[in-house]
Amino acid sequence: MSKRGTDVMQLSWDDPRLGIATDSRRTARHRLQQSWYREQILHAKYGEYRVSGGTRPLSSLLHADDVADRPGLNFVSPAAGEYAGTRAEEVLAEGGHLDRSRLQRNMLSSLPMTFSVFGELRSQPGRGINAVKAFFDPEAVSVRLLECEWRPPVDVLGDASSFDAVIVTERADGSRHLIAVETKFTEPFNATIYNSETYRDVHESSGWFHPETVAELVGPSTNQLWRRTLLAAGCVRERVEGVSSASVVVLCLAADPGAAIALAGLSAALRQPERCRVVSFESLVAGLREGIDPGPAWADEFAVRYLDPPLIPAELPDVLEESEHPGRSA
Repeated sequence: MSKRGTDVMQLSWDDPRLGIATDSRRTARHRLQQSWYREQILHAKYGEYRVSGGTRPLSSLLHADDVADRPGLNFVSPAAGEYAGTRAEEVLAEGGHLDRSRLQRNMLSSLPMTFSVFGELRSQPGRGINAVKAFFDPEAVSVRLLECEWRPPVDVLGDASSFDAVIVTERADGSRHLIAVETKFTEPFNATIYNSETYRDVHESSGWFHPETVAELVGPSTNQLWRRTLLAAGCVRERVEGVSSASVVVLCLAADPGAAIALAGLSAALRQPERCRVVSFESLVAGLREGIDPGPAWADEFAVRYLDPPLIPAELPDVLEESEHPGRSA
């Protein structure tokens, strides 16, 4: 632990005062897991965030002093931590948006989770081609590009939007395929309704969607995934990075109700529903444990961090009741 400043007695990782009262049971369970991991595995302190009238502690927030001492603390491997630091500088230098505090300190966020997965894959031979073939593009023979927080060089939707992660593969016939990755941990899909003439134009002209399906997808449960799919389709239309095809992968927990709803809505509107699919973290870990690079040791580390919770109180069952909101990632 950092020795900066005056040491303050820390609450135990499972102290209710470190939680968020409005969390759904699902989110509370995962927040508790991150608190356990922070204290028992990382040996790090919790941080505080601003509230009306001051600050309050939060179990899933790393203390700024610990992050200053160990910049890669919020990532599963050193390779991912190093990539996150470099990539954050690149994104900001390019005029993009990246919340460094969320990246480095928020343990419940999908942002460091994304960097942990794809930062590690980048460090593998061939930029993780074996894992890419197994989980993202079975026709890939090489990986041409793999980045997190990637914004196409052409603003294809007119909104400067980006992908959580992007993979551009080359196939045996020389063609290039883009995989747009949308990562979710406990965060819900953004329910804000965004619509524009450009969105509608790409929707209608891409050939990806059945006619007159904009209204079905512009709603809150599908809007975010629809826009990511439009961004992928727009990249194909503009031949970004030389790609001639694209697909979208939602990388999430197997029991993610929001992802299931969004995917069902989008699949019904797509001419080829296989263009968008879910890959669960559980299936990723299972495959890596079978020997796919980066292999079982990394998979075990990832599972301890995100998938294998400690014993938790009975009032936090591993069930998300339909009446509950999907939580947030504070």
